[in-house]
Amino acid sequence: MKAAVWHAQRDMKLEDIPEPTIGPEEVKVKVKYAGICHTDVFEYLYGPVTVFNPPLALGHEFCGFIAEVGSKVKGLKEGDRVTGLPYYPCWKCHYCKMGAWNMCLEPKAHAMHISGAFAEYIPLDYRAVYKLPDNVSMEEAATVEPTSVALRVMRRLGLKKGETVFIVGAGPIGLLLAMVAKHMGAGRIIVSEPLEIRRQKAKEMGATDLVDAGPLAGFAVRQLTDNLGADIGIDAVGSSATLDIAAGGTRKLGRVGIVGFFYEPHYPLPVMFGAIGNELTYIATLGYSGEMKEVVKLVGEGKLHPGTIVSKTIPFKDIIDFFDKFEDNRGKYLKILVQIS
Repeated sequence: MKAAVWHAQRDMKLEDIPEPTIGPEEVKVKVKYAGICHTDVFEYLYGPVTVFNPPLALGHEFCGFIAEVGSKVKGLKEGDRVTGLPYYPCWKCHYCKMGAWNMCLEPKAHAMHISGAFAEYIPLDYRAVYKLPDNVSMEEAATVEPTSVALRVMRRLGLKKGETVFIVGAGPIGLLLAMVAKHMGAGRIIVSEPLEIRRQKAKEMGATDLVDAGPLAGFAVRQLTDNLGADIGIDAVGSSATLDIAAGGTRKLGRVGIVGFFYEPHYPLPVMFGAIGNELTYIATLGYSGEMKEVVKLVGEGKLHPGTIVSKTIPFKDIIDFFDKFEDNRGKYLKILVQIS
């Protein structure tokens, strides 16, 4: 099968590799669309950071059709339209038993330990595969994975109806955070983002206010909130500077979400004095567990519309060229899908 195999920094090639073989509790999925995540781009440019077993295909946002089912698989059949968790929980450890599969002590993740969705086929554990409602398009299905991230973020931060949320960064995750915050009843959603295409999309996704990006964004948030700040501040970019900004716009006793991945040599605690003086609570998130099943249901019911962040679809043959020119493309597009088949 064809796969976009990542070997090292700026070294990814379209290659022929063996199709995955599946066990009795697995299914083989023919990938239809795969989304390009910011972590894929950073691995391509600067990795390996989270890739533990190169060479392998990147990609962990996907949808497709079941092409083969294992002998012990229940409730799924060939031809089903599906998405699923891009990792294998062990299902046995302390965290898996409590439903926190993303904290599994023995995980096996696509695009980290085994090849991911930038390939014609991908193997999945059938217990983590979700059939798509008939009214959900395959393009929208490819955005279920990042939407699951956004839902977990808001759940971890304990968003309550009427609260104010400040989101730093309106990339795909920041936009989905705004959409989920609106769905969950946030009273005010303030977004800081320098790129105009993303600022306008943030308004469409639920942002009630836009503030200028940069170190004064937190001050602007306070001006909008009677000098209090937001109940929740979220760094959806992934740097010490943007986490600093998110914290700076958060009220005393507020919660700060760490969402973006850091690719810095050091991981300083931002605004040390502000964090202590304001008794901020920092909450990190990693992926999701049961949220994906819920997102599939919400999208099927028309309560979430994550497909609206898709601004371009490219053919599989162009994936290497797109990664090579990512810096030129990032200001033009939002979520990019790769049409694998």
